[in-house]
Amino acid sequence: MAAVVGFLVAATLTIAAALWAVGLRYEVRRDPTFEIADVAARHVTILGGLAGFAVAGLVFLVTQARNVPDPAGTSFTTVLAMFVVAYMGYFSSSLLFANVSRPVQDAVFDLAAAQYAAASISLFSVFLGWFALVPLFETFGLDTIAEIVGWLLLGALVVGYGQLASALYRSGYASVRLGVTLPLLAALATVTYAILIAVLAPDLRSPAATLNLTIVAFLIGVPAYAAHTILPIAAHRERLAPVLATRWHLAVIAYAQGTMVLIGFLLLSILGLA
Repeated sequence: MAAVVGFLVAATLTIAAALWAVGLRYEVRRDPTFEIADVAARHVTILGGLAGFAVAGLVFLVTQARNVPDPAGTSFTTVLAMFVVAYMGYFSSSLLFANVSRPVQDAVFDLAAAQYAAASISLFSVFLGWFALVPLFETFGLDTIAEIVGWLLLGALVVGYGQLASALYRSGYASVRLGVTLPLLAALATVTYAILIAVLAPDLRSPAATLNLTIVAFLIGVPAYAAHTILPIAAHRERLAPVLATRWHLAVIAYAQGTMVLIGFLLLSILGLA
C-alpha cells in the first residue's frame, strides 16, 4: 500500500507542477500537416494485434495454472491482473483512436486533436502489458531473464515516451519545453520515492505493490476513458466549446503527467524498488 500512497502524493505534486508550467493561457495549435484521422485509423490495426497478444497470454496462463506452485499467490495473480488490464487498455485505446473526428477548419475547439492526444496517453498507459513479462518469468522461476527484461523495459519506456511526446506536440498539446518537462517531473518523483523507501523504510516494500498499482491504473483509466468518450458531445455544445478551447489542455496535461508517474512507479515495483 505504500507504493499506492507514494504514487498518489507524487502524482498530485507533479501534476500541480506541470499545470503551473503550462499555464492557463497556453494555446493549442495543431500541426497543420498532421493527418490525424489517417494516423489514428492505422493505430487501430496495431492495437488489435496487441489486444490479441494479451488475450493469447491470458489463455496460456490459464492453461498453465496447474503447473504453477501457488496459482492463488500474489505473483501469479499479478500477472493475470496485468494482462487483463492491458487487454482492456488496448481495446479502449483502439476505440478512442477509431472515433477520432476529422479536423474541422476554424472550429472553436479542435476536437480531433483532443481525441488523438487522449488516445495516445491511453496507449502509453498500457505499457503495463509489457511490464507483465517480468512477474510472468518470475512465476515460472526464470529469475535471470526476468531481471534482464526488467532493465530492458527501462529503455523501451524511454522510446515509448518519444512516441507520446510526438503525439502531444503534433496535436498541439505540448511544446518542446513542456514535452521535456513532463518526463523529468515524473522521473524526479519516482527516483525520490525509491530513495526515500530505500533509506528510511525498506520494510515498506511489498510484493503486492505491482498488483495494487495495476488496480489503481484500472480505477484511474475508467473515468478518464468515460470523460473522453463524451467529449464529442460536450464539444458540440455552444456554451462548452469555448471553455474546452481554453481549459481542456489542463485536463490533457494532468492525464499525461499522472500516467507517466504511474508507469514510473510500476517500473519501480517490478524491479523490486517499491
